[in-house]
Amino acid sequence: MGKRLYIPAMKREILYLVVEKAIVDNNIDTEDEVAVVSELEGPFKDDSGYHFVISRGGNVICDRQLQRPADAVNYYNAEGIVVGYVLTQDETGAQQKINAAQVESLHTVLKVLNRVFPKATVKVMRNNALEQDVKSWFAEVPASD
Repeated sequence: MGKRLYIPAMKREILYLVVEKAIVDNNIDTEDEVAVVSELEGPFKDDSGYHFVISRGGNVICDRQLQRPADAVNYYNAEGIVVGYVLTQDETGAQQKINAAQVESLHTVLKVLNRVFPKATVKVMRNNALEQDVKSWFAEVPASD
């Protein structure tokens, strides 16, 4: 039997499920959860600022308590749950693209969060192609006659 995600009663209203790139240096082992979170932490932070981080292999890291507002994006932190997917960036600024394992994990995480927070709007930051995929996951199924 799989693990269950425990979500406590929330003291803040969740209006958004936010998906954002979590950029790390290309010298980071993107399967080493400790190294990834350490790279994302930055100074004066005790976690990555994301509620969930999806590694390059599709592993989901629960990094911030859902009760705490995010600290990973410019908008939606106070009213959102933020999911970051790890990409590396080289010295020229070139970034990897999200891969199939990450998309599969992202789909699973968003479906679970959507059940828990059904009124929340999904926002995908800075990735138009992924945004179209995510919108299709939550498209309403037409009613049958």
